Parts: sequence; structure tokens; C-alpha cells
Amino acid sequence: MLLLAALPACSGEYDNPFEPSGRPASLPPGADIVFAGNTQETQPGALHELFAVADDGSSLTRLTSCTPLCDTLEAAPATDRERMMMRRVVDANNDDTVGADDGAALFYADLERRVESGVLSDARASGVDWAATGDVIVYSGAGEGAVDDLWVMDPNGQNRRNLTLSPAVRERRPRIDPTGQVAVFERIDATGKGQVFIFQTTLSQIRVTAGGPGSAPLPGTPYLVGSDADPDYSPDGRSVAFRRLAELGDGRLGYWDLMTVRIDGTGLTLIASGPQFRGAPDWGPQGIVFNEVDLAAGASRLVVVQPDGSGRSVPVTVGSAFDLLFPRWLTPP
Repeated sequence: MLLLAALPACSGEYDNPFEPSGRPASLPPGADIVFAGNTQETQPGALHELFAVADDGSSLTRLTSCTPLCDTLEAAPATDRERMMMRRVVDANNDDTVGADDGAALFYADLERRVESGVLSDARASGVDWAATGDVIVYSGAGEGAVDDLWVMDPNGQNRRNLTLSPAVRERRPRIDPTGQVAVFERIDATGKGQVFIFQTTLSQIRVTAGGPGSAPLPGTPYLVGSDADPDYSPDGRSVAFRRLAELGDGRLGYWDLMTVRIDGTGLTLIASGPQFRGAPDWGPQGIVFNEVDLAAGASRLVVVQPDGSGRSVPVTVGSAFDLLFPRWLTPP
């Protein structure tokens, strides 16, 4: 079944059904991008908050101030620019620490109303997206066999459904196409090599890429060299951008190439390469935005390029010990 058909009929608007757990800031005028970062502190290693910035680097604004202790990893914005679904790790064990054992919950934020609240505490979410065509959330999180499956739900967490039910395969990092009908995602089977697939129905999943050469594992990640990860649709839905693990580098972050491919698997194009870590791309009308860590230069950057790799701009640069994670375009006002 297609994504929109996977949910029962439901309202297109939602009152916030939860008790507020924080007061996020309003978006600044001219904001184009949201991302998670820890540059609010002077020393590296701090927990992450949500930030917004214009694509020229102006209007950098911290949107969240997490209380109690939590780590905001990513936000998927709705097209109204005000509502967000966030992946956030909270201190579930009440031990005054936030770690992998706590897992990533899903939180809803309404920047206009300045409220945020928990949606799914047990999601263990590794990715999340909000459909451009309606109030449909797709995320990847703990499913059959305690490995990542794809899930669909309403923004308030109701009508949740497991779409893939595959204990031997990891389905991760889904992104919904512009029509809201299908989703692209990374799929890791028994070979361990990440590939890009399109989810159409529970019984219909189409392979787009087969990964690249290599087999060495990148420590602390689910990826082997050659794995394809973090796909996202072009604005017209005809192509996807994704990243490929090209080399282990020093074995910490790895060196990742940025690529595009048409949804039928043809036209594979390399648009950014070299000895840097490149994070998940987000493809909008203004270009492709991603985070980059250049250890040799001691810099972490938000980078925007055009789909052919030209027109590189760098809205934000900080030291390489700081994080700029999962940038997403906001719908223009």
C-alpha cells in the first residue's frame, strides 16, 4: 500500500495533545535551514540543540533549550515551517547522563505556539521525515528482531504501523517523495552493504543502488566501505541524492562521497568527493545541503552545492570538534 493509504482517514490538523516539556524559540526571519548542533557551548562534547540559519549564514538562532537533560539529534520540518518532528535522546534512566542505551525518542515541536512534547518514547528512531503533502510521518526505528524497520504514523503518534516487518534486514533513514506516495530509504541486508531502495508497498521494494566496492567495517556504525546511505528525493521526485562510504580514513568518521542517481538507477553522478566526512544530504530548490567535517583543516561546515556539484557555499563553519548535524531545508515562506 502507498504511504498515504497506510494510515486510516485522519484529520489534517492536530491540537497538541501533550503537556509541554519545553519552550522552543520562534524561527528568525529569513531562516532557510534547520540543523542539530552543539555550538551553544564554548567547549566541544556538549549535547545538541536545534538551530536555524539563513543560507547565507545570517540569522543563526538556537531554537531549543532542552530541559530536563536531553540530546536533540535531528528535526524533520512540516511544510508550514512551524511544526517539527524531532529525534531526541532523553535521560530515560534518570542517571544524569544521555547515551545510546537511552535510545532516540520522537518529539513534536510547534515553534509558533512555542511548545514541544513527547510522541514516542520507545521509538529508538534512527531517522524521521514529514510528508510534504499532508500530516504523515515516516520514521525508522526498533521493529522486528529489534532491528530498524520503517514505520508510518500521524504527527501525534496515533495510527502507528510497521511497514516492513523484517527481522533480518535493516531499513533506515526514510525520506518521502514530493507526492507523499512512496519513500526512499537505506537497506542493509545480511551482506552488510547499504543500498538505496524505494518503498512502494509492504511487498514491493525497488532497488536503486547496489553500493560501491569495499567490505571493511567502519567501527561504531552499521556501515561497510561501499555502503550507500541517507537518500533524499530531488524536488521533482525523479532523482535522489545520497552518500557513499568511500574509505575508512582514520577509522572514526570515514570519508564519504556525495552522489545523485535517477530513481530508475541510471545516471549515477559524483558531486562531492575527497578525504572528508560528509553527512546526510537534503535536496531542496536552493540546492543540496549537507554537513562536512574536514579533520585536516580542523573545520566542521554546513555546505550547499548545486545538483551538478557546482556553486559550493558554506553558510556555517565551526571547529571540527563541534557538530553540525542533519541539516534540512525549510519550505520558503
